[in-house]
Amino acid sequence: MIKIFNPIVFLIIGAFCLPALAQQNAAIADKNAIQLFFEKTYLQTDRAYYSSGENVWFSAFLVNGKSASLTSTSRTLYVELINPNSKIIDNQVIRLEGGLGKGDFKLNDTLQAGWYHIRAYTNWMRNFGDEFVFQKKIYITNAPKTVLKRTESQVKAKKTISFFPEGGNLVEGLTSIVAFKTNDEFGNGLASNASLISSKGDTVTSFQSTDFGMGIFSFTPLANEKYSVVGNFGAEKFRTDLPLALKKGLVMHLTSDSSAIKVSINTNELAFQELKGKPISIVIKHAGDNVYTGSLSLTKPDLSFRVSTKNLPAGLSILTLFDDLGRPNCERLFFVQSSDGVNFTVNSDKKSYAAREKVTLSIKSTDYKGSPAKASLSLAVVDGLITNDPTTMVGYLTLQSELKGEIKNAEHYFDLQNSARFKQLDLLLLTQGWREYLWRRLADSTIKIVYMPEPGITIKGSVKEKVGNKPLPNMNITLFSSGFIGDKIYATKTDASGKYFIDGLNWYGNEAIKISSRDGYGKKGGWLQIDTSFKPMPIHLKVPNAFSISPSLEAEMTKRSAYNKSYKKGDSILLEEVTITGAAKRVELFDQSLMTFGYKDQVFNITSADYSYKGLEHWLLTKIQGAFPLDDGDSTGNEGIAFLSSGKKVRPALIINNKQDIQNRLDYYSLTMDQINQVVVKHLVTAGPSAPADAYVIYLNLKETALLGQNLNLLNLNLKGYYSARSFYSPNYTSISPPIKDLRTTIFWAPLLKTNDNGELSVSFFNGDNTGEMTIKTNGITSNGVAVVAKSTYKVQ
Repeated sequence: MIKIFNPIVFLIIGAFCLPALAQQNAAIADKNAIQLFFEKTYLQTDRAYYSSGENVWFSAFLVNGKSASLTSTSRTLYVELINPNSKIIDNQVIRLEGGLGKGDFKLNDTLQAGWYHIRAYTNWMRNFGDEFVFQKKIYITNAPKTVLKRTESQVKAKKTISFFPEGGNLVEGLTSIVAFKTNDEFGNGLASNASLISSKGDTVTSFQSTDFGMGIFSFTPLANEKYSVVGNFGAEKFRTDLPLALKKGLVMHLTSDSSAIKVSINTNELAFQELKGKPISIVIKHAGDNVYTGSLSLTKPDLSFRVSTKNLPAGLSILTLFDDLGRPNCERLFFVQSSDGVNFTVNSDKKSYAAREKVTLSIKSTDYKGSPAKASLSLAVVDGLITNDPTTMVGYLTLQSELKGEIKNAEHYFDLQNSARFKQLDLLLLTQGWREYLWRRLADSTIKIVYMPEPGITIKGSVKEKVGNKPLPNMNITLFSSGFIGDKIYATKTDASGKYFIDGLNWYGNEAIKISSRDGYGKKGGWLQIDTSFKPMPIHLKVPNAFSISPSLEAEMTKRSAYNKSYKKGDSILLEEVTITGAAKRVELFDQSLMTFGYKDQVFNITSADYSYKGLEHWLLTKIQGAFPLDDGDSTGNEGIAFLSSGKKVRPALIINNKQDIQNRLDYYSLTMDQINQVVVKHLVTAGPSAPADAYVIYLNLKETALLGQNLNLLNLNLKGYYSARSFYSPNYTSISPPIKDLRTTIFWAPLLKTNDNGELSVSFFNGDNTGEMTIKTNGITSNGVAVVAKSTYKVQ
């Protein structure tokens, strides 16, 4: 079956079905002409602390940014592992089905110790900068321990204290609640105590922060008075100025209970005389949408009103007061607790087990009425020795994705055992959420849609004249691969700019793909090209808000890691690390860095004596030391040559007239030698965190006429598709108990689980040899879009 695509630009709206073709580079300038939708993604990892050489397992959830329901608006998720120096060291392209996906990273043995980040986003999210990009920090240790140096920004960072008057501003003569937040050099909350001092030196009030570095105090600024704050960050003293109070204005104070929010408004005399008898508009927004509007007349300096929360959506909302001229005077974030709570639990069949004993977990999900609630979830069972992973889906979707800055221990605000959680959450919103609301920033900015949602993998490129570089429109493009899932052949035409675009493709791993170009008469023609690989988003990482790593934990993990590395499957033992010394030079390619290693270049200036060879491939196999023919079963085809690296045949990179061939064109090997001026073959080694491996680069200096060959309308490529996630190894100790110690830190990992129609699920696995407390943690989302999390423990004795 051949799929024919027309070059039409589609825009996905809401959760409608995805288009077969989208013009990704077409910019939609007027955002008011389209209805935007938003996506959020959350990744659960098995844990947040690893040793080099281990695996990072993750599951992915893609939801509608406003409703939190699983969505299929995008089916491609880009997941990256970023080192402390903000370099991407690994990446996976994950296929999402119904908003769900899974993957993993294999950590190289040579990774340096430090804080790493996992970043995930869809192509559509790129339209909004970093606003919807998921980021999570993990710590990786190594032995012997090597730590990356601090960045310049880390060295220059200082302890800070910031003040946030409720509603927006201090006003002379009016009592206000003032929230404050302190941070250390790494963004962690910092315990402090301080006093408010008038310009005359009088102490107006004193206050202190919580352990999270937040707190509040109340005071009334006097007219024409300035105030300073003097205090201590532990043993370190500080002094700073308080923001100046306005001469006239309004202040707002908001409280809430289970049924309503209560708001009081106060005006000083100057503001009251200006606004007396005029309307004050009340607007409440949730995820950028108006969910409540009202008004009141300012008949006296002090007024109050109530708004029932019965019809307000659960989660974060923002209340703004506007004067009669439409100017915002006060603004306040608040949180509405959900009345449709889900009872989500995970329990083991016993509280205590022996080593290598079977464990059965029971998961149950019911709504607030006690009826079954179907849920999609992922589950990890981890040795309790590991520092708790503070991130959860509930905390991320509800708070972290809505507020700027990192929220430490977000799950703390949703812990039913925490009786002070509502007050603590309100304090968080008074500080970290103060006038930083995501949806307002989006509404106030001009959004230029450049990146389209992806229903699958996208291949795009162009067709030009062989001479003159003129684009060729209306060329028939045919794409084929036997490895595609579903249709094997796709077809489209180039547009007026000579560009083509085919999306919705689905394949896993590396596949041989053939693309051809013909004109309207079916005649081969044009110079067919494919665009460069997907370019990742710019990296903007913050200094990690780090959880503490105990020396005993590092020592135990180092011991386990060393043992596990010695007993790999198949009795294979890791090679000793190879250290490169000397005046090595780097060769930077598109997808990797290589280094010289003292090997002598093979340099050949082509003369008429070389013209008798059948072509470049024949010449290379005859002349170049170490060159081998490719195997007949090579997935890309048998065109070209290979060299040996670690006992395996690898293709060399090609540099054509000082430009790397990133399209993997095999037709260069068919060039006749009279089209070539010079051939240089370099034997190099890979550079990076992994152990060095042999690599080869062939430099071809071609004559201008070489590009006028008959095969430029054909491309034979070997392209990377979706990542095929590995399966977590879970041993069965029912009958066989091997003598090798089982020191797994992640005892069990299940990335894609679903409860049955009764909201129930049962899973089983076997313990390892480690004793102590084991932690069970599961994150999920119900069919109604309610994020859930459950955690429990059991012991191994």
